[in-house]
Amino acid sequence: MCDRTIRKMAGTLRHVVHRRNDGSSCFFTDEDYLVYLDCLKEAAERHRCAIHAYVLMPDHVQLLVSLDTELRFARVMRCISGRYVEYVNYIYQRNGAFWEHGPKFTLIDSEQDLLATYLSIEATPVRACLAASPADYRWSSHGHHADGSEDTVIRDHPLYLNLGATQRERQLAFHALFRQPLGDRAPAEIRPSAHLGSTLSGDRLTDRIERLVRPGTMEHAFAAA
Repeated sequence: MCDRTIRKMAGTLRHVVHRRNDGSSCFFTDEDYLVYLDCLKEAAERHRCAIHAYVLMPDHVQLLVSLDTELRFARVMRCISGRYVEYVNYIYQRNGAFWEHGPKFTLIDSEQDLLATYLSIEATPVRACLAASPADYRWSSHGHHADGSEDTVIRDHPLYLNLGATQRERQLAFHALFRQPLGDRAPAEIRPSAHLGSTLSGDRLTDRIERLVRPGTMEHAFAAA
C-alpha cells in the first residue's frame, strides 16, 4: 500500500496533542476520562472523522485522526473540547480558560510514520512512568489494537487492518511492533514535530517496522509475539 493510497483511503492524518493551559490536570476522576471519551466519540460521528488511536494522559490528550478538510478538523476539536469543558465547569464549579490556545498537530504522510505514531501515542504512559507496559494503562486505544478489547471510539485505519487477515493476526503483529527494540528513536522524532502544520517524512523509522508490513513477513511477527 503506497503513501498515496493511505491519503486516498483515510483522508488527512494528524497526530494531535491537546494540553491543559496551565500544565495542571485535565482529568480528576475515572468519570472524567469516560466523559471525554464520550465527547470524542460524539464529535467523530457528528463531523465524520475517524479516530485511529488515542491516549488520555493526566495533563494532555493525544489523538491519531483522519479527516478530509481543515474546517472539519477545527469543528471536531471545538466540539470535543467545548463539551468537555462545559462538563468540567459544571461538575467542579469553575470557569476560565481550560485548554491551551488550539491543539498542536503533526501531519502524517507515510506508512512508516503512521505506525510509529501508533506506537508513540500508546507508549506515552510508559515513557511518563505511569505504567510498566502500554497494556497496563486503561485510558488508551492499546487494548483495542493489541488485545481486541471493544472500543467504540476507534475506527481502524486500512494500514492497521493490513497487518493481518484476522483480528488475532493483527493483534499479534501489533504486539510484535511494540517488542521491536526501537528505543526512544521513533517517539523522539515525532514529538518535536508536533506543532501546527508540520509534516513528517517517511524515511526516518527503523527497517523493523517496514519489514513487518511487507507481504510475507507476518509469520515472523507472529512468532515474535
